[in-house]
Amino acid sequence: ASEKHHYGTRIIFDNDGYLYFAIGDRGQREKAQILNYPNGKIHRLHDDGTVPRDNPFFDNERALSSIWSYGHRNPQGLVIHPRTGEIWESEHGPRGGDELNIIYPGKNFGWPVITYGKNYNGTIISHLTHNDGMEQPVLHWTPSIAVCGITFYEGKVFTEWGNNLFATSLKYERLHRLEILDGKVVEQEIIYDAGSRVRDVEIGPLGFIYVALEDPGRIVRFVPVD
Repeated sequence: ASEKHHYGTRIIFDNDGYLYFAIGDRGQREKAQILNYPNGKIHRLHDDGTVPRDNPFFDNERALSSIWSYGHRNPQGLVIHPRTGEIWESEHGPRGGDELNIIYPGKNFGWPVITYGKNYNGTIISHLTHNDGMEQPVLHWTPSIAVCGITFYEGKVFTEWGNNLFATSLKYERLHRLEILDGKVVEQEIIYDAGSRVRDVEIGPLGFIYVALEDPGRIVRFVPVD
């Protein structure tokens, strides 16, 4: 594609060794709904690049066999839930409608048919936020926070945050903590105002939290307060 935005790529492996990667709509939003284009999709492969035969569209001649889910605008984060094995995804909306999703095989996440956002100039993309056969986000941020990387906490340093999800914000330059219960967000708080764009968050092997910041690029480590 000639458009130079909405690349969306994240790559993760699940607990069974399958590889998942996300591709944004590349600014061609209608292709997110067309199954013979890679745009606006999450794809699933073996680690040798071959396509698993149990992918939802493997036998569909009108679809790319690598597709795992579709109807995505611009995925920014992918993470495996450490307790359930579910795939969670964060996604940029337009002006409003950033999303947090649980990804299920073969499901349509709606973009651009349904959205909680508008075009950047304020015009309407769709009058629909719900539609039959299309998934709802676990959470949407409106106005957009420009959500980016996400991760779950399962370390031994901040034990009170076990099973919490951390989400980064490029626009508001913050780190969010989300308490998750039965696949729903029951509490959300801002735990860090960085003063620069927050790109990603990871948990180190000892349980410390590491946050990637921009302008200037640097890594910040969180440790408990004595």
